[in-house]
Amino acid sequence: MQLLQSALVITALVVPLARSAQLWHDVNRYDVDGNECKLRDMSGVVCSQLCVQSLDNCPTSLQPDCPDGQSFCADGQCHDECTDEIQALNPCHCSRSGSKLPPQAADLVPCMSSPNVTIHEFHPWKPENDIRSTCGGAVGIVDQSASVGVWGKTWIGGDVTALWAECPSAPAPNYNYDESYWIATYAVNGALAMLIAVWAAYKYFAERGVRSWSAGHRLANGGNKDSSSVPMMPEKASSFSTKEAKANPTTSVADTASNGVRLWGYRDNFLGTACVWSIGIVTILWICFLGVWTADYYGSLPGKRHGVLYSLSYKSDFLELATFLILWAICFIILIALFVLKPHLRNYFRVQTLPAQGQFICIERALHEIKMLIDESNWIQKQVN
Repeated sequence: MQLLQSALVITALVVPLARSAQLWHDVNRYDVDGNECKLRDMSGVVCSQLCVQSLDNCPTSLQPDCPDGQSFCADGQCHDECTDEIQALNPCHCSRSGSKLPPQAADLVPCMSSPNVTIHEFHPWKPENDIRSTCGGAVGIVDQSASVGVWGKTWIGGDVTALWAECPSAPAPNYNYDESYWIATYAVNGALAMLIAVWAAYKYFAERGVRSWSAGHRLANGGNKDSSSVPMMPEKASSFSTKEAKANPTTSVADTASNGVRLWGYRDNFLGTACVWSIGIVTILWICFLGVWTADYYGSLPGKRHGVLYSLSYKSDFLELATFLILWAICFIILIALFVLKPHLRNYFRVQTLPAQGQFICIERALHEIKMLIDESNWIQKQVN
């Protein structure tokens, strides 16, 4: 209560001091008193690259002028030779290639770089118009409203003969999912899934005799699933153990059913054992795969990737972190699933038989509810009952 009273007092003191002026609606537009700031000059502003389809359309001051023996290349510079690496650095493509490059930008080439300019009465809350107007005037473009467009908004055609390469933000890098490490992931896990599917089909076929035997005995006992002669799973089972069976053809389930115990026989199978080992190997591979991404995060992978951060995720820290979290979650889910299914996993990959025919016997005993009574009920028991 005292804390609430103190908070109310502090609020009452602070609220009258608050101003209603929008200080941060537009950055650097209003002063602390809410008055519009005087526009200032901005020097050393870098102009965007001017792009054309033909270098003849470049302004005179931006026409290519390379020394003897050099050629003007697609990166907007003069070089002795225009190699494929240099041509791929075309600023008019805005770091896009292939299907991500708009077809209207495929034939664009840059003019010579424009000089840096000084803008008088610079509007920092909307600088694009100031930069275009000043840069255009510096290279001799008189009326650029009709002849010069903006990359991605207005393409060359009609009266528009040039574009300012004001590149939008490059799309976030993502996987093509045809990388070698993803193909290997698909192959390994697909092979494991196929192996388990084959085992499930084989297990269903191999256990048809046990199912027929159980169905026959259930029918003979009037469909009673709890009959002592039918080895059915109880509703509640305690911990069970797998023990080697003694080859005794006279062993009967009825011998132990009266004590609430059920016997299940199992035999090993090469295909089932291969599935168990495959699950273990794939689990280890997932953990190793997580370790590979951890090493890549720190640039510790060997070979040509050594010292390169996020090399597996196209040098994107966000994509690397997202991938790591997903892989970590997958490994965690696999380990939890194996821990939960551990009591049943090994027997699932064995062929179920009659107890007398099995190499291993699983013993199950039903647990019955025990209610403990005392002479006088306490308050909790009264609330529950």
